[in-house]
Amino acid sequence: MVPLADILFDGLPVLDLLEITPSTSVVAQITQRDQSSISRIYRQVSRRLGLDFRKQNDGRYRASANQVLLEGLRRSSQWMRLQAAPAAPRWLACGHAAEVTGAQQPTLMQHCGDPMQVERLLQERVLDLAVITRPSHAAPAAAADLLELPVLRHPGGIDLILMRRDLSDHQALQALIAAVQQQVRQHLRQHPEQEWLG
Repeated sequence: MVPLADILFDGLPVLDLLEITPSTSVVAQITQRDQSSISRIYRQVSRRLGLDFRKQNDGRYRASANQVLLEGLRRSSQWMRLQAAPAAPRWLACGHAAEVTGAQQPTLMQHCGDPMQVERLLQERVLDLAVITRPSHAAPAAAADLLELPVLRHPGGIDLILMRRDLSDHQALQALIAAVQQQVRQHLRQHPEQEWLG
């Protein structure tokens, strides 16, 4: 049986990473564990918490039961990531934005699903922040609880920072936003034809 402390510190991050990457081998690389350990951890945590966490027909991992418990655990996990010393926000960069912020070393690179998937992961506190590229003609995020901060217009669209509104003043995320914006300014020195939006 998995002790509760281990669920929060070891188990939940495995479930979260599986929702982001949908691959036990990629999660094994990120966590520096073997693939069989990842499979064992997510199954034990799912069983212990009654989450019915498994790979769905669309190829993505999700829990289909006990959502209220999972929501509370994710809120606690996010708080611990952002309050740690040093803070360890979980974020990703996608598309053109990944090229611009590459030196900033996001937690996860190129593990982006469609924008709706990224928005869902932010809403559910699996991710703390995302830097994405959205086509210029695309509508803003539909979710009222998400905040978009446009930073760069380029021929491929608009790079923007996406995060939960209730985290917009958090010190750790403000520091990360400032670092990403600095990377974008450096990118603009080499690409003056692109437009700063920050």
